[in-house]
Amino acid sequence: MISTRWRLAVGAIVMAAVASVASAQVTTGSVTGRVTDKNGNPLSGATVQVKSPSTGFVRGAQTNLEGRYMVAGIEPGADYTITARRIGFAADTKEMQTISLGTTSKLDFTLSEQATQLTGVQIVATTDPVIAPSKTGVGTTITDSTLHRLPSLNRTFSDFVALTPQISNSGPGLSGGGANNRYNNIQIDGSTEKDMFGLGSTGQPGGQAGGKSIGIEAVKQYQVLLSPYDVRYGNFSGALINAVTKSGANKFFGSVYYYLRDSALTRKSPNLGFFRQQQYGVTLGGPIVKDKALFFINLEPQQQRNPASGPFVGGTITGPVATAADISRLNGIISPLGYKAVNGDARTNTNPLQNAFIRLDFQGLPFNSILTIRDNYAHAEQDVFSRSTSGTTFAMSDNGYTFKSDKSAYVAQLKSSLNNGMYNEVFVGLTHIRDGRVTFIPPSSPQLLVRGTGSVSMQLGAERSSQANQLDQDVYEFTENLTIPVGNQHRVTFGTQNQWYKVRNLFGQNKYGFWQFNSLDSLAGTCATCGGNGTASSYQIGVPGQTGTDGAVRFHQQTHALYVQDEWAASNRLTVTAGLRADVSMFPDKPPFNQGVRDTLGRNTTELPSGNWQISPRVGFNWDVTGDGRNQLRGGVGIFTGQPAFVWMSNEYQNSGLSGFSQLTCNNTTNRPPVFNAASVATPPTACAGSGLTAAAGGEVDLAAKNLKFPQSLRYTFGYDHEFKRDYVFTIEGLYTRGLNQLFYQNIALGGVQGVDRYGRVMYGPAPANPVKVGGTYNPTTAVATGGYGRTQVFEITNSNKDWAFQWTIGVTRRYVNNLEASLFYTHSEVKDVQSLTSSTTISQYQFGKSYGATAQNVQDLGTSVFQQPHRVVFSTTYTFPNTGTDISVQYTGESGQRFHYTYGGTSSGDMNGDGIGNDLLYIPTNVRDSSQIIFATLSGSTLAQQQDAFESFINSHKCLKTQVGRIMDRNSCEEPFHHLWNLSVRQRLGTLFGSIGGLNKSRLKDVQIQWDVFNVANLINEDWGRYQTAGFGSINLLQYASKENGSMIVNDGQGPDGKGARARYTFSPTTTFTGIATATSAYRMQLGVRYSF
Repeated sequence: MISTRWRLAVGAIVMAAVASVASAQVTTGSVTGRVTDKNGNPLSGATVQVKSPSTGFVRGAQTNLEGRYMVAGIEPGADYTITARRIGFAADTKEMQTISLGTTSKLDFTLSEQATQLTGVQIVATTDPVIAPSKTGVGTTITDSTLHRLPSLNRTFSDFVALTPQISNSGPGLSGGGANNRYNNIQIDGSTEKDMFGLGSTGQPGGQAGGKSIGIEAVKQYQVLLSPYDVRYGNFSGALINAVTKSGANKFFGSVYYYLRDSALTRKSPNLGFFRQQQYGVTLGGPIVKDKALFFINLEPQQQRNPASGPFVGGTITGPVATAADISRLNGIISPLGYKAVNGDARTNTNPLQNAFIRLDFQGLPFNSILTIRDNYAHAEQDVFSRSTSGTTFAMSDNGYTFKSDKSAYVAQLKSSLNNGMYNEVFVGLTHIRDGRVTFIPPSSPQLLVRGTGSVSMQLGAERSSQANQLDQDVYEFTENLTIPVGNQHRVTFGTQNQWYKVRNLFGQNKYGFWQFNSLDSLAGTCATCGGNGTASSYQIGVPGQTGTDGAVRFHQQTHALYVQDEWAASNRLTVTAGLRADVSMFPDKPPFNQGVRDTLGRNTTELPSGNWQISPRVGFNWDVTGDGRNQLRGGVGIFTGQPAFVWMSNEYQNSGLSGFSQLTCNNTTNRPPVFNAASVATPPTACAGSGLTAAAGGEVDLAAKNLKFPQSLRYTFGYDHEFKRDYVFTIEGLYTRGLNQLFYQNIALGGVQGVDRYGRVMYGPAPANPVKVGGTYNPTTAVATGGYGRTQVFEITNSNKDWAFQWTIGVTRRYVNNLEASLFYTHSEVKDVQSLTSSTTISQYQFGKSYGATAQNVQDLGTSVFQQPHRVVFSTTYTFPNTGTDISVQYTGESGQRFHYTYGGTSSGDMNGDGIGNDLLYIPTNVRDSSQIIFATLSGSTLAQQQDAFESFINSHKCLKTQVGRIMDRNSCEEPFHHLWNLSVRQRLGTLFGSIGGLNKSRLKDVQIQWDVFNVANLINEDWGRYQTAGFGSINLLQYASKENGSMIVNDGQGPDGKGARARYTFSPTTTFTGIATATSAYRMQLGVRYSF
């Protein structure tokens, strides 16, 4: 029934659009104002025409009874001529006008009476995207000139997102207004180009392969929006990155360019090996038919070579390394099994990219329409191989994979305008994304882990998590926006935004097996107990959970939105925008039904949040306080509905207890590993020897509450902009965000709180890795949990409404005038959340989203968010020397370090609260020598006294620990040192330079430009400057759990020498440091570029 009603609603809007065509600015800008006579009287019936000489674009409008006009659907640009005419008055022309993306520029005309039509008065002026009647919320506009002037390390438009003062760099990705980085949205030409599944950290398709969604040369302009109170913007509750691409022109233009980064252009370091990145590219635009059909293309490949990290045979980097003799014998054993010879040499990882973009524009179509068609293609490959500098495992040359990604995004956009002021935009989009891992050797060669003659184990074969790892995504989109003028002061927009999403996700870990051997003799079958057959100590195999399937998860998802909005010009100085948006998500496909979960826990595994409508009202205002365009008050309040990373929803399909891949482990005398030989490699066994045990559905089950809502943000904005001197604008603004319907994970298979330990820690079992299950119990003396439901991990997602963030920003900008442009902003932020969701799998969300201490896991208490970055300074400036034409740009970012806290590692994964998962906050003792607070265990190379002294010194040296002694520390209560980063870019057009100093024929060089970029230029000046100290974000293991005393750790059980519960024993490495130095980021890095433009 819902589907039928939806089709009728969409059909009605489409019919309305066809019947009457009409101010949408998702991909365009507009201009508005009043036309008056010299006495200030409104002139109705005047014609205002906007024209671009470069593209032939022409669009006009007539003034109403109040002399108001609006011309919508204007492509961003800086060469517009805008003319106002009326019979009996002299025309007034303003040239070189700038129209910015998503901005309504204000431009008033005063016409003088004239008996006969005379040539118009020409005025050269500019428009300011900061002071504009359409600006209500928080956001930043970045033009193509900014993209070229400022240095870009990866030459992708997303590099510049961090120029927005309210964007945080703390956590796994860029956070907008304190929201989760996966709640951001990226739109290019009105079509979604974000990583919807959400496995990468960049937010772009192909991010796991180092890919970029589009070449920077194809981007005309983009916005970073946090609170746009226009209801046409949707599918985000963090930040919206809204980009438009370049079009052709009536004259041919283009460029050929080359950029180089190389290890020879970087500070030398023992930890930095050979590196080279080369980007080539070409752009070309021009007319197919002048004023009617235009084209633009951009082709940009990249080649990158980077040494794999870690030790290698014959190298100087410390770490576990296999001996040449062991490698030689290993090759002799595996060769008859079909494996290629392996080695322990240094390896170079490659990262080739290809981006291709083409856009066609057709103007002068019926209904004063413009049709835009474009294709945006991206291909990325990235080798993933490294070796650890710690532990006892040494990866052989074949134990890696290449991540490959292909994306094609097609968009058709029709923009139509009629003389009556109506405006219409229609978008149709189709995106195909194909991602997958390709192992270095055929996946049918299973992964092996073989201990050599010493303590080092050699790991080889097809990397076990990549043996069957693919993700296919298809996205279909349809958007319709119809704007109708109503009366003299209102413009009403009706619209719909629709997205159909199709997913196939294959994750077959250990599909071809994972074998472990205690020795080379065990692998060869020559050990004393082998009997001539390869004898493994452990064998794992992944088998599809449902018979007759390939184990892949397949599902469809739909997002639909309806909205209406009124733009009210209440006066010539006050504009109010009010709208209402309704979003709904649907999941037509259901996960399998698990009867056991239903019977024991009362949950239905087939239920997903489908058909739950979410309402998003928004109101924004803009008030020109003094009426001269120099003092602007703006603000608003509204709700923004986003989308979660759909991998989080995919987990419900993958982990129903009956689907996805089930893992079989054979590693004991009862369930013995099968014989290892050529036959078992060719046909991986699916049962253990002896018992005949076969794979059963995995122990983890993931659920989503039926009434689950998608994440929303309620945002309040208030800002003031003041032009205190010509071309200088001062800004102060505040942004408050309240998280609505945030996702909250809990484990409903746990039997509840069993008590607390001696530190006040809430306990779910009597000892590490001994959770009490639903219906179960435990023995206090043995500290062993027994009975109850068969599963210990059933995770359910519900909603939370407690998260909040507040940011205030102050700054000043100078427009690019007289060869100088600059901006300086400071932002203070405070962000609190219940869980900081930074992972992909459900169990990781539970483990790392909220480490636990004195609060139960089902309590939604607030803590400092991993996305909090209290202080942030962003500065950029560009100056062009008039005589030589030299551009010098400087960009600075100063920001608080990432947030983190300490937890336990070691045996049982450091699970100190007995829930079976290592995610427990550290108790900080007041006295490290007080055995009632902490006991140290034996650690090789360190005495107990040395561990005590080192741990005491570590606590006293760091404020976040010293101020929390005697209790369990707070989540994310530590912070990395403040980070400073200065970047420099110098660009020189050779013709201008040699024309100023003489000596060469400048006509041959006038279109050639060279560029020198230095990232972390402070380190170039002084090697001790610019060092980037990092610890990471979120949970970091500090103490290693080794063992415990006999009995339960729960206080009320009366165990332990003092009757307050058994005590745990820990180790602490005296070499532990608070932070480390990020070698690559701390070193200066140069980039050289050359460009020929015509």
